[in-house]
Amino acid sequence: MLTEVRRQLVAAARWLEQELMPVSCVFCGEPDGGSGRYVCDGCAADLVRNAPACRRCALPLAAASDLPCGACQVRPPPFHTVVAPLVYTYPVDVAIRQFKFHRKLWYAPGFAEILVAAADALPASIDAALPVPLHRLRQVRRGFNQAIELAAPVAQARGLPMIRNVVRRRQTPYQSGLPAAHRRRNLKNAFAVRGRIDARHVLIVDDVLTTGATCRQLALLLKQHGVGSVSVLALARAITD
Repeated sequence: MLTEVRRQLVAAARWLEQELMPVSCVFCGEPDGGSGRYVCDGCAADLVRNAPACRRCALPLAAASDLPCGACQVRPPPFHTVVAPLVYTYPVDVAIRQFKFHRKLWYAPGFAEILVAAADALPASIDAALPVPLHRLRQVRRGFNQAIELAAPVAQARGLPMIRNVVRRRQTPYQSGLPAAHRRRNLKNAFAVRGRIDARHVLIVDDVLTTGATCRQLALLLKQHGVGSVSVLALARAITD
């Protein structure tokens, strides 16, 4: 009897939530029609998918291949697997900038929906998630860390703990628009681990992967602290020259 009452109460709460706060597409604002999805079919079709792509850096490839791209063969990155389901181009580039710099947090559930689905391509051995840290002053000014907003739903879906003791100890300049060499110099000694990391395979989560310099520095740091493997999940892959 109590189980049936509880079931009816849950159903009534869900109905009320749908009536008062219906789910809408984060890109176009159209109601979901009861599907519970935050990206409608039309907008999903407009997103440029990053496939096929290199499994070591997520660089788009002309054809699917089990081999890493040429750049990863010449200079293997410190990553086991990199997944970035979208290409950083319109409309996702505009949406990410609005989310990240203008606090348009309504994009978060749509981005999470995409990332949770993309995470199926990641290794099952991942046992912890690390959102790319922001410097504390930048996070105070921004009001949130976009990487945490993206990582939390993925961690919840996969049952992963979130690593909280990796910090950004230097407030580096914005990386956007800088060449790869400048990015690497900016990030030297930018991160630190406070305490221990009890994980064997860490998933770094970020919004955009460009040269991979930030994730590379974090991966090297994690491995210095005993982590065996590092993978990366980013919402979008930027195409650099």
